[in-house]
Amino acid sequence: MNDELTKRSINSALERLAERIQSPRALIIRPYEQALIESFIERARGQWLGPSEPVLTVALAGGTGAGKSTLINAMAGTVIAEASEIRPTTRQLQAYHHLEDSLGSLTEDLASKATFVAHDRPELRHKMLVDTPDLDSFMVQHRATTKSLLKRSGLVLYVFSPERYLEERTWSILRTETEFSASAAILNKVDRIGSPEELEQITEDLRAHFAAVGHADIRIFRLCARAHVPDSSGVLPNLAPEVDDMVALRAYLERELHGSEIARLLRRQREAVISHLQVEIERIAPASFSDKLEVVARLATTRAGEAGTRLAATIAEPLAAVEAELVPLLIIRRHERFWGPFRFWLALCDFVSFGLTNLVRRSISRRQTDRPGLIESTLDRVARGPVEVVLRSQARDIQDLLYANGLPIERWRELTVNVDGAGQIAAISQEIEAGFELAAVRLSEQGRSIIWFASSLGGIVPSAFVVIGLFVMTRDLFSGSYAGLTLLWHLLAMMILFFLALQGLVAVLLPGGTRWFGPSLGPQSVSRVISRTVDLWVDAYRTDLNSDLAELREPLVVLQNAGHAEAESV
Repeated sequence: MNDELTKRSINSALERLAERIQSPRALIIRPYEQALIESFIERARGQWLGPSEPVLTVALAGGTGAGKSTLINAMAGTVIAEASEIRPTTRQLQAYHHLEDSLGSLTEDLASKATFVAHDRPELRHKMLVDTPDLDSFMVQHRATTKSLLKRSGLVLYVFSPERYLEERTWSILRTETEFSASAAILNKVDRIGSPEELEQITEDLRAHFAAVGHADIRIFRLCARAHVPDSSGVLPNLAPEVDDMVALRAYLERELHGSEIARLLRRQREAVISHLQVEIERIAPASFSDKLEVVARLATTRAGEAGTRLAATIAEPLAAVEAELVPLLIIRRHERFWGPFRFWLALCDFVSFGLTNLVRRSISRRQTDRPGLIESTLDRVARGPVEVVLRSQARDIQDLLYANGLPIERWRELTVNVDGAGQIAAISQEIEAGFELAAVRLSEQGRSIIWFASSLGGIVPSAFVVIGLFVMTRDLFSGSYAGLTLLWHLLAMMILFFLALQGLVAVLLPGGTRWFGPSLGPQSVSRVISRTVDLWVDAYRTDLNSDLAELREPLVVLQNAGHAEAESV
C-alpha cells in the first residue's frame, strides 16, 4: 500500500463503483442496497486510502454513561476529556495520539470534528485512541459521527456500564460493526456492582450477547476507570474494586498491539470489507446473469425469426405488390446489358409491354432516393399496424423470459417502450431495395456468354438481311423492276420473327420474373428487419447489463489484487 499508483487505482475504482451504484444502467439497486454498498465503499476508502504508515485507530464506543471519557483519561493518566456522571458529555471526537503519528484513518471531515491531544509515549506509537459520542445519542449528528469513525477504526473497544449494558440502541449498531473491526469489550464501573456473583452474571450476559453476533471469544476487561484518573492534585481516588483489569488492558494496548499485530488487524479488516462487498455485489448482480442473458438472447432470436415469418404472411398482399413493381425494373436492367439491334428490339418490347408512362416512371425510379419511397408508400398503407403489433408482442415475450430468468426488466421496458412502425416500414423498404440491388448485381454477373451470343447473333442476322435487301433493291433499281419491295417486306417479317425467337431463347436460358430475387424477397426482408430490431434491443440490453456487472466487479478485483500484493510483501 506504499505505492501511490495503487492508491489512485483503488480510489478511481471505488469512485466508479459509487457512481454506478447511484446510476445503474440495467440493474435494479434498491435504496437500502445502495446505502449498504455505499457504507462498504466508505469503509474501503478509510482502510485503503489512509496514510502509508499504519496507524491503528482505536475507538472507544458505548452508550450514555458508560464512562468512555473517563476511560481515555485513565489511559492517558491525566484529564484530556471532560467527563460527567449526569449527562452525555462527549459531543465531538477526542483523539489521543503520538505526536509523530499522522491522523491515521481519519478523514478531513472527521478530523475537523476532533480535539487532538498529542503525547510522546513510545508504547502507544502507531495507535490513536479516540473517544466518541454516545452510540445511543438522540443527536443524529453525533450518532453519524460515531458510525463514520467506527467504519474507519481497526479496533473498537465497546465500553459498557453495569446499569445499561443491554441497551438495544447500542447493540443494534454493534451487530453490524463487529463484522468488520477487531473488537474488545470493557465492563466499566465495576465498583458499583454489589457482589462477585452479580459481576459474573453481567460478564456472562455480555459474553452471550457477543456470541450471538459471532464473537464468543471476545476479550472482556472488567475495571473501574475512575480509580485510575488522578484529581487536580495528582491523587488517585480511594477506590478499590475487587476486580480491575486496567493493567491487562494497558498491556493489551501497549505491548500486544505491536507493529505486526496492527498490520494483521488492518489486513483482516480490509479482508472483511472485501468479503462483505463481494457478497452484496454477488447478491444484486450474480455472475450467472451473463449466462442467463445468453439463453434469453438465443430464444429471442428464434422467436423473432418465427414472428417475422408470421408477419410476412399477414402482409403478403402488399409485399407481392411491391415485388410486382420491381420486376419490370429488373427486366429493364437486364435488357440494358445487350447491345446492337437486339438491344433496340428489347427496348421497343419494353415500351410496348409497360407503356410509355410506366416506362418513364420506372426509368426515373431507378434513383435510389425515389424507389424506397415507392416501396414504403405501398407498404405503409397496410403493414404499419401489423408490424407494431408483432414487435410489441416480441417485446412482451422477451420481457417474460427475462423475468423468468431473474433478470431485471426495467431497462428492457425503456428500450422497447416506443415501437416505431413507420421506422420499421422504412427499414423493410430499405431491405427490399438492398435485395433489388443485389439481384441486379447478380444479373450483371450471370449469362454473359448468352448475352454476348444473343447480341452478336442479333447484329449479324439483321445485318445479313439488310445486305440482302440492299442488293435486291439496287438490282431492281437498275433493271426498272421493283419486285424487291415484296422481298423487303418478307425480310422485315423474318427479322421480326428472328428477334422474337431470339428473345424467347434468351428468356429460356436466363431467369425471368421473380426468379431474379431468389427466394421471396419481401418475406425475407420482413424477417430480417424484425430479427435485426429484436437483436438490437437485446444487444443494447446486454451492453448495459454487462457494463453494470463490470463496473461493480472491477473494484473487487482491484482491492483483491492490492490485498494479495500487501500479503506477499509481509
